[in-house]
Amino acid sequence: MFRISSKSKSLSSSAVLLTEWEAAIIDLFLNAAQSVGLPKSLGQIYGLLFCRDESLSMNDIMELLNISKGSASQGLRALRQLGAVNSVFARNDRKERFVAEIRLRKLVSGFLKEQGEPHLEKGLARLDNLRNLLDDEGDFKSAKRGRRRERILTGWHRQMSRLLPWVKMIVGKSDRLHRKSSD
Repeated sequence: MFRISSKSKSLSSSAVLLTEWEAAIIDLFLNAAQSVGLPKSLGQIYGLLFCRDESLSMNDIMELLNISKGSASQGLRALRQLGAVNSVFARNDRKERFVAEIRLRKLVSGFLKEQGEPHLEKGLARLDNLRNLLDDEGDFKSAKRGRRRERILTGWHRQMSRLLPWVKMIVGKSDRLHRKSSD
């Protein structure tokens, strides 16, 4: 077990323990977040909440992961936008608490909505800008080469636009199949 000191009265003991398997899962999500260009704190926070059955307050998260209030606040805000974390409130508890969304369909659709789809929309504007630049290009050879590349990029954009709905559908079906098999 990993021992992390705690001064919090909200946690169950004076020393908060992360088991080795929890630390391994947190590390897995940390690396996954970094691999897609997200801050490591997002992966750490999601990994911790993924491991826990009970909801955790921001203070609990800060202490368990030994992260700053700013990292915890920004991480939780971003995870909520992605649909990876939900807020919960308990009766007689004024603190906002958090739980992880563990349905893959929700996670992927949230990620695609917040990360993939905006990039595709921006991509259209950038492709239009590229076409305008190529129209103004004075060097014939350069313009010809640029138009070939623009056609390739347009094809890639079209393929990604077609792929995203399929990814959402496939993940949704696999999520439903998993629920049926675990019943």
